[in-house]
Amino acid sequence: MEEQGSKTIAAFDSLFTTNKIQMLKILLPRLLPRQQGGFAIYIKLLELQYAFSFLRLHPGIQLFGDVRQLSADFFQEDSEDTLSLLDDLIPFSGPQEQAKIQNMKNMLANFKRMKEMMSMIQMMQELFPEGAGGDGNPFDLFSGMSGMPDMAAMADMAALFRAAETEQQEAAPQQENAAP
Repeated sequence: MEEQGSKTIAAFDSLFTTNKIQMLKILLPRLLPRQQGGFAIYIKLLELQYAFSFLRLHPGIQLFGDVRQLSADFFQEDSEDTLSLLDDLIPFSGPQEQAKIQNMKNMLANFKRMKEMMSMIQMMQELFPEGAGGDGNPFDLFSGMSGMPDMAAMADMAALFRAAETEQQEAAPQQENAAP
């Protein structure tokens, strides 16, 4: 994963430089230590100047076309692109940021499992429309399991998601009818 992030950084760096700037970078370590700081700043200024002129000549250019672009739904979909982005960020993050990124990855994995569970329950509802007893709620099957509090809690959480989904589906036609 770190290799992909390094490739992206290298591609970015090579896009906004010239051969002359690269030659100056090779020369930099051979200067006296007291000269290296000022020379390093000079190199960065040349890179910035080149970046400005490059972008002025190519306005609106897409710099990297082989990756999925960020959008509002980037973190909402079940997307390998999202996990790949998070994996690419980890090597360049501090310990606290790494923990937050790992938490995000775990959250996405949990949502994926929850969706799979909900689709399995929906399939069970379609196969057995009469239900498993009780009031016909398929979640009753899980919530009655003793010794498995995690399964019962997940069933309760799935019921909440299902109720929210039903409310959204019922509200959608009402909103469409209200629109002029």
